[in-house]
Order: sequence, then C-alpha cells, then structure tokens
Amino acid sequence: MSVPPPADGHPPPRRFNWDMLAALMAVLVGACALGVSVYTAFLQRQQIEAQAWPYLQMWRSNVEWRYALSNRGVGPAQVRDMKVFVDGVEVGSWEQAFERLAGRPLECSKQSFVSRRVLAANEDVSVLQFCNEADFAVFDGAGPRIQREFCYCSLLDDCWLLSERAATEADYLRRVDACPVDTPGAFR
Repeated sequence: MSVPPPADGHPPPRRFNWDMLAALMAVLVGACALGVSVYTAFLQRQQIEAQAWPYLQMWRSNVEWRYALSNRGVGPAQVRDMKVFVDGVEVGSWEQAFERLAGRPLECSKQSFVSRRVLAANEDVSVLQFCNEADFAVFDGAGPRIQREFCYCSLLDDCWLLSERAATEADYLRRVDACPVDTPGAFR
C-alpha cells in the first residue's frame, strides 16, 4: 500500500526512525558490556597472578656456614631447574664446584636438592651447608667465581630466572617464557 504524494507536490517530511535508534543503542550498550567484561577478566587475572606470585631469594649464613634459598612471595615456587657455574663453566655437583675452587675434595657437607621441588610461600631450604668453617670460607671467598641460577615458575606457569650471572641488576631476576632456559642444567 503506497501513500499518495501531498497535493502541494513536495515529498512527505521524513519521520525520525525510532526503531533504528533503539537498535543502535542496543549495540552500544552491548559493546560497553563486552568492554567491561574484558577489563574485569583482565583485572581478575592480575589479581590471581598477584596471589600466586613466588619470589625466590638466595642468601648465606656466616654463623651456620650455609647457603639457602627462600621463597618470599605469596604463592608457591616450582623450582624447575638449577645451574651452578665456576669460572664460567657449568658444573654438575657441589663437589665438582668445590674441587674447582679449592683444588681439593670437599670434606663434609649437607645438601638439599632443589630442582623439581616446590617451595611454599615463606619456606627456606638449605641448599648447601658446610661441616666446617674452612670449607665455607672457600665458597664465601670465591665471590664472582661461583654463580648460581634458579629457574622457577608460579602455579600459573609464569616463570622467572634468578641468576648471579646477570650482567645488570635488572637482569638478576627476569621473566622468561619457560624453564629451563636454553637447556636443562647438569646439576643433579
């Protein structure tokens, strides 16, 4: 059914299309809701990452003659790989490291295996404890000759490399795509 033209010969006035406006408003509201949902998911992911964030620290005790590793983050740390270097060469054990540093065998020590281990938040583990001060002094006096690396991940598979081989302070602890970095360590 067609509407006859007006008698004066002018086309009929255009009427505002309210249905089109309602449809455009619905699309705009939907796009805003999608944007809010994406942003909320992003914020929730960041919050979960913060709640699962591990933070490993290496330290030593001159009183107990030991080297230790601590998780000072809020989430567990999955230590996936450990490497030890003496004079830039990777070694496979504390005994090998000590022999390279001192030129003699290690007399006595207590060792904890940390690769493929999970450290809970605020957990400390003695990586290496010496039975006498003389052997501890060899390691303690070695300074930059001995360097350790620990590659670890959070429960969300966000990974970090803690490395005494880092050229800068910013690289001492850095994010990595996965552990182990490059190749698995020989330290077992």
